[in-house]
Amino acid sequence: MLDRRSQLHLVNLSSNLSSSNAALQSRLQGLNQMVQSHGGGPSSPVPWALIQATISRQASMLSYMDCFWFLGVAILIMVPMAFLVKKSRPGGGMAVH
Repeated sequence: MLDRRSQLHLVNLSSNLSSSNAALQSRLQGLNQMVQSHGGGPSSPVPWALIQATISRQASMLSYMDCFWFLGVAILIMVPMAFLVKKSRPGGGMAVH
């Protein structure tokens, strides 16, 4: 479930990346300047790799949050069911097959 949710969030987050996105272009320019100041070339793939790593981390975090909520709801549903279980009689045998 975690992998599927992570993939879903990765697709949703990646769909917002486009060449017309001003925030993305600004971030790429900043990352490009950082890479060049550390000795990288002007056409280095490192800025794109950094953006991809950031999106992967965000998608992973969102998928963990989804699983946490799913397990929380499942537990909330199961707690009242524990009170509906019929208690056995004292001294009575157990139904074991």
